[in-house]
Amino acid sequence: MLFFIVFAYQAQAEEEGWTIDEFSDFVVTAKHGEVIHGDKLRFFIKKNDCSRMGILFSFSTSIENQNINKLQDARIPIEINGRKIDGAAEVILVQPLFRSMNLVMMQAPGLKHIGSMISSMMAWYDSENYFGIELVSGPNFNPDDYFDILRNNWKLEGLPQKIAEAQSICRGPDDIKNT
Repeated sequence: MLFFIVFAYQAQAEEEGWTIDEFSDFVVTAKHGEVIHGDKLRFFIKKNDCSRMGILFSFSTSIENQNINKLQDARIPIEINGRKIDGAAEVILVQPLFRSMNLVMMQAPGLKHIGSMISSMMAWYDSENYFGIELVSGPNFNPDDYFDILRNNWKLEGLPQKIAEAQSICRGPDDIKNT
């Protein structure tokens, strides 16, 4: 349910392309993609654990595949900045958009400590000047069967500040701490 809400709502004004939205159990920081604007990169923090976060991302597709709903709960192999990610991404939502469009939202494996995740991501971004996710082939999965665009990139300028802001919302006004 949270993931549908995250997709459906665009509540706050964008600043440098970032949004921060607060939901009952989560704080979500999001950014539009550079290849497909509607495909977002989202960082979520559960309010009961403000020290860890997870990554959600979406890929829209106009390929008409009657089996696209079978991707629900599947694990899809991905690469981030050309590096294969262990554990693959889990499809958490397959949502029809228009007559021949679908949105597929995925979660990268696991919740990670915010400080180490942001540090690693920004090191990749600073050295390679991009942050990109690509859907790749794996056992019993060919992304070309489902997706017309297999890669998206996001600009991460301002990410550490936005995550710190999201973390302060998570903790509440009485308990703001730096990570």
